[in-house]
Amino acid sequence: MFWGGLSRGFISLSPMLGWGADELLQPDERARQIQLASGIGAAVALPFVIRNGFISPLPVVAAVELATVLLLLLPAFLLAHRRRFLTLAESLVLLAGYVIFGVLLIFRGVQGTGMFWALLFPFLCFFLKGQLMGWLYSLGFIGFASIYLFFLRFHLGIGFDYSQTYAIHYLELLCGFTVVAAGFNLLRTRFEERLQVRVAEETAVAKSYLTQIQYQASHDVLTGLPNRIELVHRLSQQMANAGGAGLVVCNLHVRRLHELSNILGHLGGDQLVLSIAEKLAASIGSQGILARTRRDEFVVICPLEPQGPEALALRRQIEQRQFGVEVQGYTLYVEFSVGVSRYPGHSTDASTLLKQAEQAMLQARKSDLPWLLYDPAQEQAFQRHHLLFSLMCEALAKEEFDIHLQPQVDLVSGRWIGAEALCRWHHPAEGHIPPGVFIPIAEESGLVDPLTDWLMDRCVRELRQWRAMGLELGLSINVSALTLLSPNFSDKIRACIERHGVPAQSITLELTESCFMNSLDRSLLVMHHLRSVGFRFSVDDFGTGFSSLSYLKHLPIQELKIDRAFVHKLLAQPGDQAIVTSTIGLAHQLGLTVVAEGIEDAASAAWLAARGCDAGQGYWFARPMPTTDFVQMAMAQRAEAVSSVSAV
Repeated sequence: MFWGGLSRGFISLSPMLGWGADELLQPDERARQIQLASGIGAAVALPFVIRNGFISPLPVVAAVELATVLLLLLPAFLLAHRRRFLTLAESLVLLAGYVIFGVLLIFRGVQGTGMFWALLFPFLCFFLKGQLMGWLYSLGFIGFASIYLFFLRFHLGIGFDYSQTYAIHYLELLCGFTVVAAGFNLLRTRFEERLQVRVAEETAVAKSYLTQIQYQASHDVLTGLPNRIELVHRLSQQMANAGGAGLVVCNLHVRRLHELSNILGHLGGDQLVLSIAEKLAASIGSQGILARTRRDEFVVICPLEPQGPEALALRRQIEQRQFGVEVQGYTLYVEFSVGVSRYPGHSTDASTLLKQAEQAMLQARKSDLPWLLYDPAQEQAFQRHHLLFSLMCEALAKEEFDIHLQPQVDLVSGRWIGAEALCRWHHPAEGHIPPGVFIPIAEESGLVDPLTDWLMDRCVRELRQWRAMGLELGLSINVSALTLLSPNFSDKIRACIERHGVPAQSITLELTESCFMNSLDRSLLVMHHLRSVGFRFSVDDFGTGFSSLSYLKHLPIQELKIDRAFVHKLLAQPGDQAIVTSTIGLAHQLGLTVVAEGIEDAASAAWLAARGCDAGQGYWFARPMPTTDFVQMAMAQRAEAVSSVSAV
């Protein structure tokens, strides 16, 4: 029982005594503590040097204190900057404490309030040397004080003559404060232990989050494949390791991925993307790199030669449109548009190679090709494309666009019955930019809707002015398939005519056959709605599309325009004459008005009139002209017609 209790007591006291304690402080922390202790010690000692040297008659004490600062504390502060001298620096600070507190003890410094200064020494010992060594240094100072107070001062005859009661009282306080300093240091040490553990845990969590964020920043979340940022880095490494060997960079655009994802649902769409990624990864093998750079784009990087059988099989599947993946129990055949660039043939920069492959892919999509190798000539075309896109955005904001009008003429009477509005763009620096250049850019970039909004408002305002001047002419406006199928097109055009007070019957919307080929049901819905308001419809460039004639009977159209390709050399081409004659007859059978485009001579106009063509337009009658010129000519023709009627 006794020995067990003694053992338990010893175990409970061991942390207080510092037995078995680990060194927690790192060298940087030890250095800071040495600098703090030496700095505070010097700052406190120097005022006492002045006081003891000049005010109180204690020159010996002042000299010892000054020497302690210069020879012990200052070197300790400087040595703390060097890791290998940390122990020496700590010893110098403690030695300075021994010297200063010893001098205080000898020269009456611990009498009165000076006792509190001497009682600080145990805190210094534990602060610098830790729990175990703090006890040794503190007990060493207690031992020195006991020897001096009870033995040395009697035999040496130096120092202040303390009473025995005061000496015992001082030693008791010094022992008590040593215990307090040990307890305080133990609490501080345990707090630091817990703090370090908590900091380590928080740091581990932060590192985990950082690793996750870094991974997500460089990889696709769904497939785990490298994204474009990581791909540039890996391609640069691959190029550096390639030596003299070449590399192929393929940008693969998955066609109709959005449509397929809508059919399969969200989870099915994700599964489709994963299946495509898995099959592509299996096809390129271990030598290649597969990345997902956009929602519907992958990039494959593989050696130029030799290509393994898997890569050759992948190319054959893409070319033959036989790339099949299993999703939800079905085999889906996925089509790609692939752009290819080569290292070092096309570029030696990773970002440039990826951009070139993307440009080739976009051109392949535009040309409906499965594969297309990058052509350096594409660079200028793409730069021009992006320049014009930027200029178009500015032109819409600054209203740089204008309309020209080409008259439509009754082929029998020669009377103007209307006009076709043609959008024109004259840029201050680029000059005249043809519609065949900027209209496709508008359709590809999403600017076609704001351009059509401007065109509609401009044309309707022109019609309002005509009506105010007594010109009862119709106006034909071209509408693209994208605009016709946009959700709010019909609402916007109705609001436009209501805002300007123009009847819908005076406006003919010209639609190309592409408006009906892919979305006939939606097109019919919009057309019937607008027809009920009063708008007229015309099929523009008839005969140049690839759809059958069967859709004509379903469309609420009133007019059919024969394309200029059949009219330009009409009299010299029997085949064109047959097509035009048949088209006129078909249109009349369906109750449609026929307008021929591209009439450039009187003979063609007479031939068309003889076959029953109702109206025509072309350079023979008038070129497209500014609105002011059109109004002047229209007013002159109307005045001439009135004069003719009056003469009769």
